[in-house]
Amino acid sequence: MIMSKNKIHCKHDKLVDASELVANPRNPNQHGSGQIAALAKILETQGWRSPVVVSNDSGFIVSGHGRVLAALKMSDQRVPVSYQDFQSEAEEWAHLIADNRLAELSEISTPALAELLSDLEQSDLDLEFTGYDMIDVEKILLNSEFGTP
Repeated sequence: MIMSKNKIHCKHDKLVDASELVANPRNPNQHGSGQIAALAKILETQGWRSPVVVSNDSGFIVSGHGRVLAALKMSDQRVPVSYQDFQSEAEEWAHLIADNRLAELSEISTPALAELLSDLEQSDLDLEFTGYDMIDVEKILLNSEFGTP
């Protein structure tokens, strides 16, 4: 078994070098450099909580494209992979699309987010591990009852 410097907190079938994984050429989701840098920082510090899903049929990544791009920027480029079967090519594409789309459909409660960020601000955790940069954190806190005057 390959040992990884990064912490792996999720079930997976195998650790694979990110450069060996093949992105789905039909993936409509684009990942900007800021998102990839934030993902890499989070993964290096907190470890992997979700495996990359690869189709046994096509061999393509179905979910986790951004995490693979982040891994390519990291010192330890091995990623946990879950190999999965899909009943059809259409089902594989549907999963790829749904994985991207479902997170977009959620709505954030700004007061609840501000309360969580305020609580985290009291800890020694770098708040950028939340995916928000410090400018955004300050804006959220200043526009809430949890902000400092």
